[in-house]
Amino acid sequence: MTDSPHGEPLERLRVLTERNVLGIWADGTFCGTGFLVTPDTALTCAHVVAGREESSLTATVEGRSVPIEVRRLIPATKGAQSTYGFPDLAELRLLQPASDLRGVWLGNSAPTQAAAVSVHGFSGHTLEPGVQPDTLHLTVAGRSGRFVRLQWDQVVQGFSGGPVLDTTTGRVCGVLKASRHEKGMSGGWLIPIDAVEELSPGLLGRNHAAHRAGTVWFDVARNREGRQAALFGPDPAPVSGNTPAQLLARGAMPFVERPELDELKDWCYEADDQLLRLLYAPGGSGKTRLAAELCRQLRESGWIAGFADRECLGNPVHRHQWLEDFTGALGAEFPCLVVFDYAQARLDDISVLMAHIHRYRPDGITLRVLLLARSEEPLWQALKEEFEARYIEDWALRGASSLRLPSTLSTKDPGDLAGEAFGEFVRLLGCPWVRMPSSLARGAARQDSVLGILAAALDAVLTLRQGDEWKESDDPLARICRHEISGWHKLLEDRLGTGGAFAGRTGRLMAEGLLLVPTLARGRDRGELTALLTAVRGAAFPGQPPVNAPALHGCLRALYPSAEGDHVAPLEPDRLGEILVRRVLAEPESSGDEVAYLRKTLDVSMLREERSRPGAVLDTLDVLARARGCTTVGRVADHPAHAVLDGALAQLVHDNPRVLVPALVTVGARLPHAEILAALVQPVLETCESDLLCLVEQRLPRYPSGLSALSALVLQRLLAMTDTESDDSSVHVRMQRLRRCSLRLEESGNRGDAVRTADEAVLLSRDLVRKSARYTSDYAAALHNLSLLRHRSGETQAALGLSVEAVSLYRQLVATAPHMRHRTLMDMAGALSLLALLRLGDAQVNGAARDAAEGVMRCEQVPEGARDDDVYLACLETLAECRHRTGLTEEALAWSLQAVERLEDLVKLRPGRYVARLPETLQRHGFGLLRAEKYREAYSVLSRAAMERAALPSRTSPRLREEQTLVLQVLTQLSDELDDFRNDRSSWLQMKNMLDGRTN
Repeated sequence: MTDSPHGEPLERLRVLTERNVLGIWADGTFCGTGFLVTPDTALTCAHVVAGREESSLTATVEGRSVPIEVRRLIPATKGAQSTYGFPDLAELRLLQPASDLRGVWLGNSAPTQAAAVSVHGFSGHTLEPGVQPDTLHLTVAGRSGRFVRLQWDQVVQGFSGGPVLDTTTGRVCGVLKASRHEKGMSGGWLIPIDAVEELSPGLLGRNHAAHRAGTVWFDVARNREGRQAALFGPDPAPVSGNTPAQLLARGAMPFVERPELDELKDWCYEADDQLLRLLYAPGGSGKTRLAAELCRQLRESGWIAGFADRECLGNPVHRHQWLEDFTGALGAEFPCLVVFDYAQARLDDISVLMAHIHRYRPDGITLRVLLLARSEEPLWQALKEEFEARYIEDWALRGASSLRLPSTLSTKDPGDLAGEAFGEFVRLLGCPWVRMPSSLARGAARQDSVLGILAAALDAVLTLRQGDEWKESDDPLARICRHEISGWHKLLEDRLGTGGAFAGRTGRLMAEGLLLVPTLARGRDRGELTALLTAVRGAAFPGQPPVNAPALHGCLRALYPSAEGDHVAPLEPDRLGEILVRRVLAEPESSGDEVAYLRKTLDVSMLREERSRPGAVLDTLDVLARARGCTTVGRVADHPAHAVLDGALAQLVHDNPRVLVPALVTVGARLPHAEILAALVQPVLETCESDLLCLVEQRLPRYPSGLSALSALVLQRLLAMTDTESDDSSVHVRMQRLRRCSLRLEESGNRGDAVRTADEAVLLSRDLVRKSARYTSDYAAALHNLSLLRHRSGETQAALGLSVEAVSLYRQLVATAPHMRHRTLMDMAGALSLLALLRLGDAQVNGAARDAAEGVMRCEQVPEGARDDDVYLACLETLAECRHRTGLTEEALAWSLQAVERLEDLVKLRPGRYVARLPETLQRHGFGLLRAEKYREAYSVLSRAAMERAALPSRTSPRLREEQTLVLQVLTQLSDELDDFRNDRSSWLQMKNMLDGRTN
């Protein structure tokens, strides 16, 4: 999109300019034009006010006459020349500031040659008598000495001192100096705006500071409205329509204030460059609604903010233009917020955006990217893998943080929320005679989410409006789904009649199955969706009469219009769509032949854009995975639909493995509970050919996940196949597979096989490194991996030898290639951390201290975003223990305190991952203070450790219970010995008794 204002924005700028123009008078005589640059400061030409009696000077501002005084004239006098010399500028002060005006927005430099400009001022040369507002349109001819020459319009007396608006930039680029040839089209001159700094140092800076994103002139000149619409569409209106689902969707209910909104706004306005934040919570907790409100409030403050549309950013055809528009908005100095809903399904879009910004970002930008998901992991690990592949992890992940949204509101009682929602739904549905049942408020307290409370209130209104008795439900969303289906049936009857394909029970159930199609197959245009509806009806319901697919599409479009052309929107909220999936699949007559039904919804061959087909398959599988229970929240135990879905998908995987197996692995890699999907593809992967295994291998996650066992299976099968190639490249591929396989086997609980596989990886990498030093990092990584597995198996001496060799190799790498990749440095730090731990266990305290100190140093060489903080913390804690054992107590306390402080920072950023680790780290620091005989400080730290531990869910680990018992015993003893804490003794005894009771 163009960056220059044109059309309506340019007209608005001209109006803004005119509002800030002054007519300058002396004793009732018109002298010339001026213009405001701040509410109390104006500019004009020096020759307009020079020699005037200052007490006689006034200015007209929007029809008001205001006394003015001259602050500065440059030059102070005209001199002997025929015209006033450069810069011919005067600074005026209004004795009554124009508080409702900010002044024009001054540019940074003179206009470029051939630029079109407009001049706004006053003259006596209009068709009306006297001095009137007037306008000129000119073109920049070029430099004329220190002035700039203008041409192509008649510059008449009275315009001197008027603002020259550059229509290219939308800013005032100079002050008009009138022509000596008033009767010709010879134009005139302007005083370039950079001369203002000579007149009044600091005035330009004050003016620029007053015009920023969110102020009228800035937003119009930089076309904020146009940029917002191009990136995120027009400002979203409340959801239209009155179906039950739409009444629950975003915008139907007034937003209820939540403290997390202030926290997110603070994050947006923080000076630190914290680009990424994850907002996670169970489905129905209000993540999308909260993010929409955040966008709305930021837009009111001058931001460009909205949800990244799948079609714009996810579609390769449209992606480039969207990214160019986005960097253009950042370059125009607009702060920007991009929200990704269902972030786990948008990893590629997120990484493409971040890589583009990293490459093309202007300096000094304000950018925030908010991710919405139902769980924290494995999202961060998957994102890190994506970013590492693009070499942007150090920048993109710096300061990345998580915020868990409570599933219910902390600021409002559930019963009060239910009551307010009931009243709002009564108003929206126009049934004022309906009265709220007393049981609604009581039932609201039992709901596990905001959406559940709203659904209960809506269900009550809908039921009572029909004249039926309302009863509480454990699952009000399921009842809303039934209301939604009833409305669908009524629309079909109204539009298509009571007979035909949808008549009778069988026809009504088939209609439910067709209602689900746009939710499973999103983003289809009219032709694509109509063809799909026809195909689903024909394949899944072969015995049923044919349907009028275009008319059916019209009914769907009438209920669920999309902002995109003639598309049909999916059923929202998403949890309602998932309920409909289970409902349709659980009822044989709704899905018909369920295998054929899903086969057609997963068939993307009818999509016109071939590049969008893989993404469409992933989108459908993502909806099915959520409905099946692969997310951390919202799982429906033992639902009848599960067996149907599993059986149908298993058959489809068997029939079309090359498409569906890699797709299911891709979806599973980013979900917290992918074991269900792994079970569907495992039978195929146990017997398939190597080409499919290689295809799947590219999609396997390289981090612990629900696919670890499946990953091990794929890698083991590839390793078991006879490899006819024996060149170094083939051996290297085998070695990498062995190493990855050992990690996945260890995660799956097969430690013995993991050690044997890791051992083979070491042998192969050793052979490779003997042939070429370029395999040194692979050999070091293989040694470290085997050392770690042997340490976990209790083989300490073997692990120590392997670890020493691994660290030695890493040191060689650093010496020969000091500017190596961050990942290699972190691998080295991990190896040093393990070696220090092994040496400590072998009583090699000084050696352990050296290794741990080097590990800390290597970690600190890596930028924060690319740093593995688990390794960093381990190095700090090991170094502290080493210093204690060598008697360097103060150094030990400094290192353990640094570990506590870093962990506290991490808890603020990623509480879900790190908060459980805090008590143990505090405990180590507290015991270190005891060793140093700093009892009061130790008491303070250990008491905090005990309270942090008590706030966590109960743990069954014997080790943790023993540590907790020990801390409480020490606190009890210290409270006996320290007078200041004697009153705390009973609390520690009570906590210890409670812990003993749970243990027993």
